[in-house]
Amino acid sequence: MTSNWDDEHCNIGLHYDLHANRNDTDLGTRVGDNLEQLLKELDIDFVQTDCKGHPGYLSWFSKLPGSSIPDGLNYDALKGWRKAAKNIGIPLYCHYSGIWDAAAAEKFPEWRVVIPANNDVKIKQNDGVPFGELMCVRSDYVDKLLLPQFFELIETYGVDGFWLDGELWASSPCYCPKCQSAFREATGKEHIPTNEDDKDWPIYWKFMLDSFNAYVTHYCDEIHKRYPHISVCSNWLQTYRNPGAPLVPIDRISGDNTYIWGLDVARCDSRFLSTRGKPWDIMVWNFLTNNGFRRKDAPFQVKPSVMVEQEVAVFLTFGGNVQIYETVAPLRDGRLVPWRIRQLKEVISFIRKRLKLCKNAESIPQVAVLHSETHFYKNVKGISLMYGGNTRPVNGAVQLGLENHFHIDLLDEWALLPRLDEFPVIIAAEQHDMSEEICNKLKRYVEQGGRLLITGAESFERFGAQFIGAETVNVENSCVFYIPAGEGASPLYSDKWRLLRPAAAKVLGNLYSLDRAGDDDTGYPAATLNQVGKGFVAYIPAAIAQDFDYGHAIGSRIFFGEVLRTLAGDMMLQVSAPTCVDVALRQQGKRVMVHLVNRASGIPNLPNQGMVDEIPAVGPVFIQLRIKSKPVSVQAAWDGGDVDWSYDGEKIHAKVTAIHIHEAIVIET
Repeated sequence: MTSNWDDEHCNIGLHYDLHANRNDTDLGTRVGDNLEQLLKELDIDFVQTDCKGHPGYLSWFSKLPGSSIPDGLNYDALKGWRKAAKNIGIPLYCHYSGIWDAAAAEKFPEWRVVIPANNDVKIKQNDGVPFGELMCVRSDYVDKLLLPQFFELIETYGVDGFWLDGELWASSPCYCPKCQSAFREATGKEHIPTNEDDKDWPIYWKFMLDSFNAYVTHYCDEIHKRYPHISVCSNWLQTYRNPGAPLVPIDRISGDNTYIWGLDVARCDSRFLSTRGKPWDIMVWNFLTNNGFRRKDAPFQVKPSVMVEQEVAVFLTFGGNVQIYETVAPLRDGRLVPWRIRQLKEVISFIRKRLKLCKNAESIPQVAVLHSETHFYKNVKGISLMYGGNTRPVNGAVQLGLENHFHIDLLDEWALLPRLDEFPVIIAAEQHDMSEEICNKLKRYVEQGGRLLITGAESFERFGAQFIGAETVNVENSCVFYIPAGEGASPLYSDKWRLLRPAAAKVLGNLYSLDRAGDDDTGYPAATLNQVGKGFVAYIPAAIAQDFDYGHAIGSRIFFGEVLRTLAGDMMLQVSAPTCVDVALRQQGKRVMVHLVNRASGIPNLPNQGMVDEIPAVGPVFIQLRIKSKPVSVQAAWDGGDVDWSYDGEKIHAKVTAIHIHEAIVIET
């Protein structure tokens, strides 16, 4: 290994890939152009470079008979990157496309994923990935090509690790004889579903996910057996769209954020990944395209520095590492562009400035949003092993909490069960198929003094009328009711609406059939609050979180915030700020930090326009923080803004004049 750093010390990285293809001739011809100098100027901790992309062709000279190398390749790009990384003393990881390998599919058709003979799979390809280019996880691909190429790379080039792309997100169910036989043996079922409407589709889908996990476990074990120091990562495995115990022995967790609209996506990913117990990073694209992907009339544009900084601030807040994806799409010769690197240096400086306070900090539990893996896997649709589950209710719950300025943590059952009692408030938004274990423990949590917010018509039956403190009058399908929102009302669509008659529960606002015109009160509650033992449970009888993720109705945000504040009572942290400010409460030893991330944009975010080059400062922000004794100091960490504060013997009262992109208010005790 070129350095003694492990992944915990690889905080900032540069990712560069080209996805070599059959016709490439220029790969590596310009790798020597100031590469070492530019990498050194960037002040990064690791670099991740091109090795094998989705076409399956290599950007290096392999001697293995199964490898595919462009006929016109004359230069070894990987050799140049290896030399540069070694000279400046940073690890070199390889970008390698795993499951998606078009060249291997052409050479070894027996390794391909097989679709059903009746072609009954509704979706013909997965996120633009042709079935004919995907490898079956039970084929000889992993042992006869993937692992031999890895070993050759380690032994010939001394690479320090692998970041496998085209894996979870590109994988699809396979119907080859090996997979069909394994399914029957594992489940005892003769019928193999080929359609997402089949009642057993979630069973087959989960079987294929387990098969994928076994494939990754196999290559991790084989690599670690021979080369224990090598770091292995499978893109998006064990992330937000892949909940559950992180048992597959990858060394780090990573995923490339969406190239456009990445800021909102980051809010859930960062909170979830911080609970996995492994080093993690998110790769942020340094460029984007409007109006669609890879269109001639929509070329890639470089993102302004402030836009990248705003996106990475979300990950930094929760202690994550950052990779920046930099490739100039038309250039195939391996060079870096100096002016773009100089701009990236501003982003690297922004990150480096924040690492000391962001790393090795922990979340102070306030509000937990449940992302039940049991519910997730019981309701999968489609063929994608990454995008088959519905995360909208969880997305919406996180957004609703953040936009009401609560500090939100996001945990699956695996992470939440051992920590239930740490959280004053828990939100279970439309998670009606959660496990029996967590359902029972949530009831006990409330009885012992916890506060639980449940949403969704179907969740009523999961917890029961007595627990919620109301009875069902009727369930309406696919309709709109109006919920109170301040002085007005707001429409809320839900696939199912449960109309309730309160028993022990208190009513938190009524439903309206129209826009609160005066005579349209239905007499049914929009939400209820019930005391159970020492604690309280609030219930909203519709899919408000799913609807908010879809439509982002302001009235839903207002109503949800009123219900959550009524349930939560006097929280440790209370913040008054513009809606665009996300709050996080973190601790580093005796130091308490209130992170403030400004998500504002200075231009309209049109449906086809994702570029942001102006981020206006917003404020003021008012903070109340309950703390046992008067702090030594309360100050802004980075931008140096004034913080007016006082201590009343119980709480800090602080005012921050303005937030630009990311600030932390540091309380030294």
